[in-house]
Amino acid sequence: MTRARTLTSFVVLSMTGGVIFQVAYIRFVFLADTAHALGLSVQRYGEVTSVFGAVAVVMYFCGGWFADRFPPKVLIVVALAGMGAVDLYLASVPGETGVVVAHVLMAVLGMGLYWSSLVKLVSMLGSADQQGTLFGWLEGVRGITSTIVGFVGAGIVAAAIAETVGVLWVMRIYGVLCLLSAVLVLVVVRTDRSALAQVDRQAVSLRELAAAVRNKYTWLIGGSIMLMYCFYTLLGYLTPLLQDGFAVPVVLLGAIGVVRTYVFQIVGGPVGGVLVDRWTGSSPAFLRWAFVVAAVSAVGFLVLPHDPALVGVAVALMVVMCLAVFTSRGVYWAQVGEVEVPLAQRGGVIGLASGIAYLPDAFLPALGAWWVGDPANGVPQQGGGYTAMFAVLVVAAVLGVLLTTVTMRVRARDLRSRPADDVVVAA
Repeated sequence: MTRARTLTSFVVLSMTGGVIFQVAYIRFVFLADTAHALGLSVQRYGEVTSVFGAVAVVMYFCGGWFADRFPPKVLIVVALAGMGAVDLYLASVPGETGVVVAHVLMAVLGMGLYWSSLVKLVSMLGSADQQGTLFGWLEGVRGITSTIVGFVGAGIVAAAIAETVGVLWVMRIYGVLCLLSAVLVLVVVRTDRSALAQVDRQAVSLRELAAAVRNKYTWLIGGSIMLMYCFYTLLGYLTPLLQDGFAVPVVLLGAIGVVRTYVFQIVGGPVGGVLVDRWTGSSPAFLRWAFVVAAVSAVGFLVLPHDPALVGVAVALMVVMCLAVFTSRGVYWAQVGEVEVPLAQRGGVIGLASGIAYLPDAFLPALGAWWVGDPANGVPQQGGGYTAMFAVLVVAAVLGVLLTTVTMRVRARDLRSRPADDVVVAA
């Protein structure tokens, strides 16, 4: 392919990443409004999104199998078109059963068909020494697209007569964007068959998974990511806290949600990478500091009175928590190469560690919804409310500090015990 065609294909593929998951994760920006728009309580909506998370964890394992056996471009087109249809269906308020089915389909389409196929297609657009740059820009373009689309959605919701009506219109717009993206990929993106044949397979064999189970770093890396992912999963529940506890107006909530979810995505990853290179020199060491910062922000929310006069402090604590979460997301998987997981075990370790890491998506949304309640529907906070939620996050941060410390010590021990002439090729 020509350089122009390659660049065009890359930009189009990256932009799809900023569109396809908008409705699936709309709770990060509009939690209560989305639940009420779909005719659900916040608690029931949390249970539905936990079903989505559980199916998504399974689909992360299946996605590589699909990407290896079917043309990835075709899978991406099918996933985008299917997601667009599901978004439009969800906007029709299909009832509780229909909402559950829609979320299951979104997990299958997004994590099963789309994600591994996207990784495979992007991989073939550059040489081996360009992969870091490619995926860095992939995240950047994806984040910019998400931010633009998110601000448009927030504006629509703020301008609507009722927030629930605005959310449904946002879903329809996102659905149409997915359909248009499917057409764009079909028309614009080109694949080089010879380059595609040289891309590593995405599926993980049972033998690789068995080797990953025996690798101590699988559990250390997966566990540390899981503990920080608890913070990421519960960020969406800061929206009702700001609204009900600190009286932030709806017109600002959407903008805050977009900044929290998408703008930090653009900035956090590169900043985290720079800090690792120039400050800690170690990904686990940086993650340990990130857990400390996250713990401070969670403790701040624990002791902060819910008073509208303290809204500035609440927003500042949210920013601190987001900095810890999103800078960590940029260096999660750098640990795999840093601890020198052998190439033959890389797929299995990343696959199993991913299943561990993203497990909170399968239960924390439902638990978070139970904690925060649903004042609009007369449902009080349960199980200690926000106090319990932030206490759990403090515990997660403390465990994260311990786990990253163990990772650093195990790595130091391995280096001390390695023969001087032993050479291991890092992933």
